[in-house]
Amino acid sequence: MDDWKTIFTFKIPVWEEEVGKMRIRDYVEWILKQLESDRFLNEQNRQDDEKIRKEVEMWLQSKQLLQMVMNNEVMKVSCRKVTNDNKVTTRSYSWEQSNVWSGGEKWSKNMTLFLGILNYVAEKKKHIQPDMNMKHHRVVMLDNPFGKASSDHVLSPVFFVAEQLGFQIIALTAHTEGKFLQDYFPIIYSCRLRASTDSNKKVMAKKKWLHHAYFQDHEPKSIARLGETEQITLFE
Repeated sequence: MDDWKTIFTFKIPVWEEEVGKMRIRDYVEWILKQLESDRFLNEQNRQDDEKIRKEVEMWLQSKQLLQMVMNNEVMKVSCRKVTNDNKVTTRSYSWEQSNVWSGGEKWSKNMTLFLGILNYVAEKKKHIQPDMNMKHHRVVMLDNPFGKASSDHVLSPVFFVAEQLGFQIIALTAHTEGKFLQDYFPIIYSCRLRASTDSNKKVMAKKKWLHHAYFQDHEPKSIARLGETEQITLFE
């Protein structure tokens, strides 16, 4: 455990609950005054409902409300970087600095933070109990997440964190090639459209690939079920 490092550090302004509520009340009163003013009257001296809607939506955004509660103080996030030799840097980078990393590196740190936030919210709501040894018991489904994120040093941290937090990752992707698919996904369904005798129709051809070595090492009892009997019909 001595090798564990803190990846994300948050510096969040502190406020008392009653003070935060007071600031929200003051903010709502300010909004009401704006709505009662002449700023939303058009040239015909009539209320411009569209302008009101846009302004109110902006004023009530979570970011705006949070700024009010924090009295416009700044919340800071810093994070460490995983280098291409799979080592975590000693220094931390500001969120602004991390946003100029490569596309894959940005995907990696954003996904890692996303999984962490999901876990934090679940713990706060008492949906789960913190346990570093828990097995997969929840799923994150990603829609075509891979683009520039195909290198081991950007994918490995995400899947490592997912494993520690009990997440199974299911990805829908247009990628048909790449060693990273076989490295990180023990089951792959490949679906392609094939031409049919009717030029106006195409046939969906599906193929399943199993990483047998993975299941032999980690889930030996699953091989028979996955290889012979399907739990559900994935495609009709």
